[in-house]
Amino acid sequence: MAGASKTRPRPAKPPRTKPPSAAEPSDAPQAVDAEVLEFIAALDRYKQQHCKPFPGWSEVLLVLKQLGYRKG
Repeated sequence: MAGASKTRPRPAKPPRTKPPSAAEPSDAPQAVDAEVLEFIAALDRYKQQHCKPFPGWSEVLLVLKQLGYRKG
């Protein structure tokens, strides 16, 4: 095939979506629950005390248990 182009067609680009703006309502709740804030603070303390910016799931479970959560 002399003269035939060996370039492949490019795949179609997905349509661009508009990122949500601050003025648009979101599905997320506006207020953060006190228990959520307590968990975030406890996890942050754990990360600082153990020099672990990204704790594993078993470590997250340990923090939850230390907060008093039990399997129901």
